[in-house]
This record gives sequence, C-alpha cells and structure tokens, in this order.
Amino acid sequence: MITLIKNKNLTWIDIESPTPEDISKIVAEFEILPGWAEELSQPTARAKTETNELGFYAALHYPDHPSMRHETRDIEIDYIVTKDLLITAHYEPIDAIMEVAKKFEIGMAAAISTPGLFLEINNELYRGLREELESFRKEIKGVEGGIFGGHEFRMVEEISHLTRRLLDFKQAIRSHHIILKSFELNAEKLWKKSVDRDSVYKDFSRVEGALENCREVLSELRETNDSLLTAKNNEVTKKLTLMAFVTFPLTLVATVLVAHNAPRLFQGEHGFWITVVVLVVLLVIMQIYFAYKKWI
Repeated sequence: MITLIKNKNLTWIDIESPTPEDISKIVAEFEILPGWAEELSQPTARAKTETNELGFYAALHYPDHPSMRHETRDIEIDYIVTKDLLITAHYEPIDAIMEVAKKFEIGMAAAISTPGLFLEINNELYRGLREELESFRKEIKGVEGGIFGGHEFRMVEEISHLTRRLLDFKQAIRSHHIILKSFELNAEKLWKKSVDRDSVYKDFSRVEGALENCREVLSELRETNDSLLTAKNNEVTKKLTLMAFVTFPLTLVATVLVAHNAPRLFQGEHGFWITVVVLVVLLVIMQIYFAYKKWI
C-alpha cells in the first residue's frame, strides 16, 4: 500500500508491505536507483547504508515491543532520502510513522526538509523504545524484590529471560550509531547544509544509556542472586554434613548397645529406655560441642 504525502515542495512516500507493482510504480515516477528500489521490495538480514550523489539509503532494524513476553523479533524500515523526496518502506503498520505523517501533512514536523523528516521518524521510534525500556526497568525492580524476598531460585529463570531480551534489544540497534554517523557526515554534501548533531544522536544516545543502565543493574542483581544462592547451598550442605556426622556415631553406639553380647544393663526389662537415654545424652553432648566450635 502506497501513501503519498506532500508538503510545499517536499514529497513523502510511505510504502507498507511493498509489492513488485508498488516498486515499479515508484521507480517509473521518481528518480530512484534500481538497486535501492530492489532493496525496498524485500527484507534485509542486517542494517546497511549507502550514499551517492542522488541521496542516502538506509535499512534500520528496531526491536518490536521488546518488553512484551513473546518471541523476540525486529521490525525493519528502509529509507531513501533525496533533496526533495523521502521514501519509507516497511512490512507492517508502525505507529511512529503514522504520528509523524500527521505532523508533516499539516506542516508541524520539526524540520520541513527530507533529512529533518528522516530524523524525526527515527527519533519518534527511539522515544518509543525508551518507553519500552521503562517497562524493562519495572520488571528488573520486580526481580530485585524477588531476590530479597527469598525467591532466589525462581529469580534465576527471570534474570535469564530478561538478559536474553535485553541482548536481543542491543543486537537490533547495534548498527544504528554507524548509520547515523554516515548520515551526519554526508548531509552537507548531499543537501548543501549540515544537520544539527544533537538532533541526530540525542534520542538514540538516550536509548543507549537507558539500555546500558538496565543491563548493568541486571548484571549486579545476577551477581547478588548468585551470591545468595551460594550462601544458601553452603548452609544446606553444612547442615546435611552435620546430620551425617551426628547420625553415624549414634547409629554405631545404638548397634553396639543392643548387640547380643552387650552388657546386661542394656538387655534387661528397661534396656530399651536406657539405650534411648544414652543416645539422647550423647546427642546433647555433641550439640554442645558443635555450638562451642560455632559449627551450628
């Protein structure tokens, strides 16, 4: 589906789920390199950018609702930016593009120029990603509560899921800085004017900063959780060792006392209770000794 929006002498063509017919129509009407047109018609495996005397091409991938618990995937947007034409191509509806389209149509876009429009779309997407990272922050806060609430074993799985999703997020945007740098360096050559550096990197830098903050906090919580688990396991191992240490001598003594050649004291009418008393006394002595050694 092709949406064409004009404002003054600028044209924005947005293509959703491009078909060969859509691409042919655009190529016939506008001056677009055949190679770039072909890129619009099919998804790319990774982010990429190209520049020539006609304009700037970029394919960027963005995490698709990474804070939601479903299979992690990316959305791709292809951009072609020339002097008076912007083309965007994607394979599903994107809210950020619709929001910027409304502003552009009525002349309220931040900078009415094709490079400014490219940056506004991109920055609108980055602002959405920052909101997604706020959801991550809340989940991390929940993990923190679980760790210090005594649910360390359950938090191992939660931390693993969060780490994987944050890693997927980072993988999706890892090439963005390089592409934005290419855009900044070529802006003056292509459009005879430089672009504001702050408008190029500000929103992306905020996303990067928020992402690294989440990753660092989660890493610290993983270490804390591992330390608490280790301490708990050590405590359990210590108690099991003490139980084994107590059980073995008591079993040995009980076996000796009830043997057929044991003293008559332990075989008479009250032999059973005398044996029990001896074992209890031995147990108390061992507990006192363990407490003195600070083993319990």
